[in-house]
Amino acid sequence: MENKRVPQSTMNNIVISLYFTIAYAVLIGVYLGFPINLHNNFLWKLFIVCSLLFSVAGIYFAAKSYKRAKISSVILIIINALGLLIPVIMLLMIFT
Repeated sequence: MENKRVPQSTMNNIVISLYFTIAYAVLIGVYLGFPINLHNNFLWKLFIVCSLLFSVAGIYFAAKSYKRAKISSVILIIINALGLLIPVIMLLMIFT
């Protein structure tokens, strides 16, 4: 059997992508934990910008390691792409 070792740079990209995914989940939890009267316009815009940033960064770092670690990269790309739908839907609600 071959020894299929994944290079350290690939593992670093996967871990960074995982960190961005976890940070995005924490951001959603914190935002939903605020009382309804604190959901002002600034917090809403800040949430949209931060969630877009975290999702795109997670997709970027997962895609960087796609050649060497396909399964974990695909899973992280799918999770972050689904997370990217939340701010996109919010932006569509703002502009329509």
